[in-house]
Amino acid sequence: MRPLRIATAILLGWAVWTPSPVQAAEPQAGGTMTTPGVETQKQQMSQGDVPIYKPRKQSTPKGRVGGGIRGGDGPALYVLAPDHVGFTKDEQPSLFWYLSKPTSLPLEFTLIDGRAVKPVIETKLNAPAQPGVQRISLKDLGIKLEPGVQYKWFVTLQVGAEASSKDVVAGGTIECIPFLEALPHLEVPKNGEAVFRYAEAGLWYDAIATISEMIEATPDNRKLRKQRASLLQQVGLWEVARHDNPE
Repeated sequence: MRPLRIATAILLGWAVWTPSPVQAAEPQAGGTMTTPGVETQKQQMSQGDVPIYKPRKQSTPKGRVGGGIRGGDGPALYVLAPDHVGFTKDEQPSLFWYLSKPTSLPLEFTLIDGRAVKPVIETKLNAPAQPGVQRISLKDLGIKLEPGVQYKWFVTLQVGAEASSKDVVAGGTIECIPFLEALPHLEVPKNGEAVFRYAEAGLWYDAIATISEMIEATPDNRKLRKQRASLLQQVGLWEVARHDNPE
């Protein structure tokens, strides 16, 4: 473990990082950027076969740290988080992240409450058995989020023995809100509709967790993977989306 050093480096990097717009553009060949057209989005909504994520009014830009690729040929590391504050109704949600290829380098999970100096938790992660989307269960770690508090969470690929600028860090922001505030006058939706209801209510982490759990249960279900890919595209996570829907 590298106590506090990695947390300090993360916070310093976060402070100077400039958040991207909520509607992210996809990189194209030659380095140009294109933004998904309004008509395309309307067609998707009218089809009703993909969830449409609608950020909550209080989803102020706080930034998402993107891991990128180490040294040009190393693994890409991303957290499945929006580029603004993401919300959940759960005190012990599961957080999801993505690794593009296997690695023997150590991985670490850090959760930070901005009101405290010491991280809520800083712990090693088991090396994934295979690349792709991975899960961190706050319930398994015995951690509860305090409603109304914004937390920053990070996955770090540790390149050296000490905290280093060579480390690959990906992170997002999460806030838990009470159920009645998250889904007023609504009962808990069933799995099939839950992804759509959570996305429409601006509960990013509930939507992405629900669809990811459904994919874990039926990994060959192309419809579910396309739905998750659509959510990821809507927050600019194009590489991760291509993992689910390479078309």
